[in-house]
Amino acid sequence: MNPTLRGLGVVLVTAVRISPRQSLLCLLDGVGRVLVALTPLFMGIFAAGALDQDLGRMLLAAAALVGSTAVAEAFQAIAVTAQIKQQELVGHTLDAQIADLTARVPTLDHLGSARYLDRLQILRDNEGVLGTSFGLLVHTINTLAYAVAVLLVAVTADWRLLILVAIGAVRLLTARWSVRWEKEAEEAGAAPSRLSRHLLDLTTSPTAGAETRVFGQQQQLRNRLSAAVAGWREPLVRSGDRNALLNAANTISFFAVAVVLLAWMAQDAFAGTVSIPMLVVAVGVMLTLQNVSSTFVTATRNFSRVGRNGARFIWLRDYAAQVEAAHPGRTRPPDRLDRGIRIEDVSYRYGESNNNALIKINLELPAGAVVALVGENGAGKSTLIKLLAGLHRSSSGRILVDHHDLAALDLTAWRSKLSGAFQDHANFELKAQQSVGSGDLSIMDHEDHVRRALRAAAAEDVIAALPAGLATQLGTSWLDGVDLSGGQWQRIAIARGMMRPAPLVLILDEPTSALDAATEHALFERYAAAAHAGRNEGRITLLITHRFSTVAAADLVVVLDQGRIIETGTHAELIADQGHYAELYELQARGYR
Repeated sequence: MNPTLRGLGVVLVTAVRISPRQSLLCLLDGVGRVLVALTPLFMGIFAAGALDQDLGRMLLAAAALVGSTAVAEAFQAIAVTAQIKQQELVGHTLDAQIADLTARVPTLDHLGSARYLDRLQILRDNEGVLGTSFGLLVHTINTLAYAVAVLLVAVTADWRLLILVAIGAVRLLTARWSVRWEKEAEEAGAAPSRLSRHLLDLTTSPTAGAETRVFGQQQQLRNRLSAAVAGWREPLVRSGDRNALLNAANTISFFAVAVVLLAWMAQDAFAGTVSIPMLVVAVGVMLTLQNVSSTFVTATRNFSRVGRNGARFIWLRDYAAQVEAAHPGRTRPPDRLDRGIRIEDVSYRYGESNNNALIKINLELPAGAVVALVGENGAGKSTLIKLLAGLHRSSSGRILVDHHDLAALDLTAWRSKLSGAFQDHANFELKAQQSVGSGDLSIMDHEDHVRRALRAAAAEDVIAALPAGLATQLGTSWLDGVDLSGGQWQRIAIARGMMRPAPLVLILDEPTSALDAATEHALFERYAAAAHAGRNEGRITLLITHRFSTVAAADLVVVLDQGRIIETGTHAELIADQGHYAELYELQARGYR
């Protein structure tokens, strides 16, 4: 089925599922509009009664006019109230589903795709449309009912009014130009919109504030932000200008033809071939037809806009389902590792990149081992870690956990067996206990477990310095919140990685880059001791660091360069081989002499 129609269907199904009764009440506005469309007919009957001096007919017409107006107003009030309620509920439900779908995608590949991010940005920029989508659909349905009633009245008044109907139909055909212009404007503004948000974050973020002020970048940022906003909004303004000109041309054409027809009908009325009551009806219908034409064009544009954004919602839902389908594994991971992890001919390429980040990786990670991944920036170390965590899926090859293919494992269950600390860690601005404890949600509220993790991360002094200890709110953007230094935030992140007491794989991806060398060395000695103590469970500790003094504690050192493994062995073996590792080690050691 067409994605637009599927999107419209999602909106309708969501509304009916939320409240069938309220959805029906929204349609009362259409009944009221039909009654309003009969107004020229009642006026014609009243005029005929006046000409014939028929008081009964005049009173009947007046009663019908007043009664239909009152009922229409009452129906409109009920329908508008129902529409507002449904609009809020439908909008909240669909926005919640968008957040859920975005968060539920099991891998991170999409977050590195500019095309995906642009499409998601359009959906975010138009999220209000999904909120009002049901109201717009109901409005379109009600407008259609109104238009049919007006056309029926027009046909009964004078055949020449069909000419105005034809003019309105031509105007409706030109609405597709408006739809195309609006769609093109939305797509053209997607990337500038993302850039605008990024630059705005740079101008308001305290983290970026230091650099922007020291380097005197404020004016340049303002200029770039202004240009980005212009690039975002100008296509929409241009689309609006085109639509305004098109509406003006259509309106002028309609009234030019209407004046000619009115003169023609007036001449026939003077000649006696058209009755005065029919002329009254025709004049009333002319104004109504213009309103119908304008309203129908607006409804068509709204209908198309809802359809486009509904289709984008369907795209997001289909994408999430597609990614989930590409990871069908349901096998439970082992509770302990006997053999370890084996990587066979694994390659990986990011998003729209033309080059592989990893090329034909073959590696054995023995159970119970401490493995150090070494290499210059961009060598592929973090990418390999993400593949092992199931955050990316390899482009080719496979990863075996003991004898289980990682692709066959339940990713959520597999990740529950992992733990780690990362260089690009998140700063969870929560209470200190929650910020640390969120590393294992099942024991987050247990203070003894949180303090154990803090000891393992040598971060007890960070908590001791806080005014309320573990109950302290972190982050100065919150009332009574306390800010931390970069090193303190990193030690909180390390402690979070220590919350799971016995993970199968512990990932340490440069988690101490903000710490001094002595503290880092002391921490890694703790990690190595803990890893060796966990050999009976087959625990693997993966260590990424640029400080080679720490690497010496590893059982296996893996050297990567431009996505390939170029050396493996112990620290002593690689130094003895006098290869790339030894060269890097010597360069760093020379800096300390």
